[in-house]
Amino acid sequence: MVRKKKDAEFICEYEIKDHKIMTMEEEKRERVIAAALKEFNKGYHLANMDEIVKEAGISKGLIFHYFGSKRGLFLFLLKYSAEIINNKYSKVILSSRDFLKNVWEVSKLALEMTLQYPIMYGFIGKAVFVLNEVFPEGLPKDIPNSNRTLLQEILTKSDKSMFRDDIDKDKAQNIIMWTMHGFSDSLLAYGDDLENYEANYEKLMKEFEEYLELLRKLLYK
Repeated sequence: MVRKKKDAEFICEYEIKDHKIMTMEEEKRERVIAAALKEFNKGYHLANMDEIVKEAGISKGLIFHYFGSKRGLFLFLLKYSAEIINNKYSKVILSSRDFLKNVWEVSKLALEMTLQYPIMYGFIGKAVFVLNEVFPEGLPKDIPNSNRTLLQEILTKSDKSMFRDDIDKDKAQNIIMWTMHGFSDSLLAYGDDLENYEANYEKLMKEFEEYLELLRKLLYK
């Protein structure tokens, strides 16, 4: 499918540091990004470019100069969010060979980042449901997937001999991964409701730890 001419320049592979918006004065740039993330938290179709320029205090012409179109801005926010998350995940050091322990370490970081970046995670939670519709030609291939990289590292480093001998060890790992994915997805329901998330944070941590301990009793020797 041919990309729309008006935004072809912006719907492509690029590094965040090379994007036009990075030439903007830092305080102003951060204001634009914050306003855009907040507005897109409503969902792609409900997000209004007029509200973004009003909140950011810039002209509509200027925002189209930097992003080309609504979906050009949407893609930038996806890349921007992925880069921040990727940088956080890249600092995780998995020293244990205990599969469940490593899953716990990664999941704790996910919980902490949801608390640290509620608007961003609210945006991502809405964005995933419209990607195929907004980008029917497919997303550029350069959006980092640090979560996939970390999960692969967990699988590589884990000591399967810790699982019970009478069960399929690959299936045991899958059960744990599905539990982690399901729990992570449940966090998206909080969106940008930071107050509610903070109020339930300790409960969420305890609940997930209990799930992992139950899996340890069921699947480990």
